[in-house]
Order: sequence, then C-alpha cells, then structure tokens
Amino acid sequence: MIRTVISLFVTVIGVAMLFSFATVADADWTVLREDDILRGDGIDGMLQDVYFMDNQNGLVVGDGGLMLVTSDGGKTWEKMEVDMRPPGAGQRQGGPPGGGGGPPPGFGRGGPAPLYNIYFVNENVGYITGGRGTILKTEDGGKTWARKMATSDTPGRGGRRGGIRANLMGIQMISETTGFIAGSENTILKTTDGGETWVGSSERARVGETRNNLENIWFVSPTTGWVIGSFGTLLHTVDGGENWDKRDPGFDNNLFGIYFIDENTGWICGQESLILHTTDGGATWNQQKTESIDDLHDIIFVDAMVGWAVGGYNTILHTSDGGKTWTASNIPGSANLKGVHATDPNHCWTVNDWGVIAGYKTQK
Repeated sequence: MIRTVISLFVTVIGVAMLFSFATVADADWTVLREDDILRGDGIDGMLQDVYFMDNQNGLVVGDGGLMLVTSDGGKTWEKMEVDMRPPGAGQRQGGPPGGGGGPPPGFGRGGPAPLYNIYFVNENVGYITGGRGTILKTEDGGKTWARKMATSDTPGRGGRRGGIRANLMGIQMISETTGFIAGSENTILKTTDGGETWVGSSERARVGETRNNLENIWFVSPTTGWVIGSFGTLLHTVDGGENWDKRDPGFDNNLFGIYFIDENTGWICGQESLILHTTDGGATWNQQKTESIDDLHDIIFVDAMVGWAVGGYNTILHTSDGGKTWTASNIPGSANLKGVHATDPNHCWTVNDWGVIAGYKTQK
C-alpha cells in the first residue's frame, strides 16, 4: 500500500513537471480558443486556415462552411453567417438563407462545403476557396462574401459546360484581372475578369487510378509561378500559366505549403516534415533539416530570416535564420495544425482540426 502511494505521488509530480516544462517552453504560444470538446459552445468544426489583416483583425475558416472573425487579436471570436449559394440562387421560403457559412437546407449534397484557404489581394479584396468548387469573394475587407462559379473548359453532355466540383485549395491573383486556383484531381482554374468567373480543367481519377491533388500555388511575378501537390508534384510556368512544366524536387513526398519572399527565395513544406529551400528562383531545391518527423501542412515567412511551419501532432517549427535551424514546439493536444499566418516577427497565429486557435506573441 505504501509502495502504491509513493508510486502515485511520483507519477503526479512527474506529470506536474511535464506540464510546467511545456508551459515554460511554449510561453510565447497561447491557446486563444480551446478545442470543440472543452469549449462546448456548439460552434464545432475542423479549422483549416487563418488570416490576419493586422494584429487585431483576423479570420479563420473550416469545415461545414465555418467562418469566425476577431477584432481583438484573437481573444474573442464570433461566428460569421455567409450565404454560399451559387449566383442566381433564390431565397429559401420563409426567410433569409441558412447560416453557418453554408447553403440553405436541401441545397447541394452533404451540407455546407468545407472552406480550406484564405487569400487577400489587398485590404479590401479577398478570396476563400473550399470543397465542391467553392469560391467566395469579398470586396469590403471581409464584411460580406459572394459565391463565384467554377466551370469546366470542356463541354460535357449536350454541349454544355458543367461546374467544377473539386476541392479548391491554393489561389493567387497575378494582376487585377487574372488569377489562378489549384485543387484536387489536377484542377487548375483561371480568371480573366477579376475573379468573377473561373474556368479550367479537372481530371477525375477512375477506379484503380491514383488521384493527384494540387495543394497550393505561388506566383513570384506575373509570368513565373509554381504549383505543388501529391507525390512530389512540382509544376512551373514562365508564361503566366499558359503552360506548366513538371520539375523534380528530389522527393516524392506530398507537398502542402509554399511561400516565396521574392523571385529567388522560397520554401516548400510537406509530408514527413520535409522543408525545401531555394535561393535561385527554383532552379535548385535543397532540404532544410528539422528534428520533426510530422507532416507539415503550411509555411510562412515574414522576411528572409523569420518563418514558421505547422503540421501534425500540433507541431510548430520556428526559424530566425532563414531555415538553417528550426526550433520545434507544440501546443497541448495531438491534433493537426492546418494553417498559419503572421503579420510580423512578433505575431503569428495557427489553427487545427480540433477547432483550436493559438497565437504567438513575443514576450517583451
């Protein structure tokens, strides 16, 4: 009995020391929104991406059309209701469209589509991409959002062009009128009218075929851009997206995140904690070593030195020397961090698939 009590006491002390160490080690990261179970406020859903306009005003999106906004740096979050129905869809009988970022009951299949990626051109114009061909656009800094359509460039049965139903991921505008979206099933869409309409192709995998998903896109100039995706997919264009050539990154890992700070310097992150770095505009890609083994889903840099990458098991990697060394930390839990955004070297935010939002702020 005495031995049991002593063992229990040692275990409790050990757990307390573990949590004390985690608190000290991760002192700069604060959980701003607990996971769905602990919070229990009925606003549930995996979170996929985060974006902050400045250090106070931010937006997160996730599954089931979930959209949350903050105006106090992430201390409090409010659910934003967005009508995601296609252009021309009428009001449902008996009132305004349903909330929660989704279409009214009975519209489409499977309820509101998941939202995957947030991209702002400037302080007013921004886009959100999501599942089942979802494209949302704002022209007032995110106060209101309107659904835009994605259609196939190949006529279907009856000669009519059908809608694109792929999961849409990375998006970037290369001018006021022209932009691109990359998505699942080798989807690449293009707009030439300022994001009002999007046209492109999608290759659905047949039984027994391997599905290739495009995860993200980045243009370093109006003519030169990159697309990344499954199985080490790395596509490159030098003519503004008219043609895409395959490049070999040297790895066949799934690639998820890409970020360039100028035409020459960029990073790619992916499966099994892979981080690739280029200083010559993508002519060569070199692996940057980390102590992590978890998948990395997103990456961002605020300058040539300071950056973050986030991924599985709530892994957060931070560098202050351009990726020569990466320091790992975690927030509580074992979920997957999906998106990361920073406004400067002192402020960063991340979200995970348990509904958690965490913020980084340099202690002064």
